[in-house]
Amino acid sequence: MLALLALAFTAFVLLAAFGLVASVAALIWWALLLPFRLLGFAFKLLAGALALPFLLLFGILGALIFASGLVVFFVPLLPFALLVAGIWWLMKPRARTATPHAR
Repeated sequence: MLALLALAFTAFVLLAAFGLVASVAALIWWALLLPFRLLGFAFKLLAGALALPFLLLFGILGALIFASGLVVFFVPLLPFALLVAGIWWLMKPRARTATPHAR
């Protein structure tokens, strides 16, 4: 039973040492590849800057196409909107000119 406990402790220490060696190797590998990661980030930034005008153009074009499609739905509502605007114009309060102003 004691031998099994010693074997488990040895396995645990070996796994901890292997994890430490692997983490140090990963840190060194990350440091070696950092310039290439930064270069890749710069290229992605450049590609995004080059694509921005096209995204803006297609976004505006899509908004215009969408707006022209919405006109089809708003044309039948135009008489009702004019009726409401006319009623609102007739019902808004006017200034009273017949009453004298207090000075």
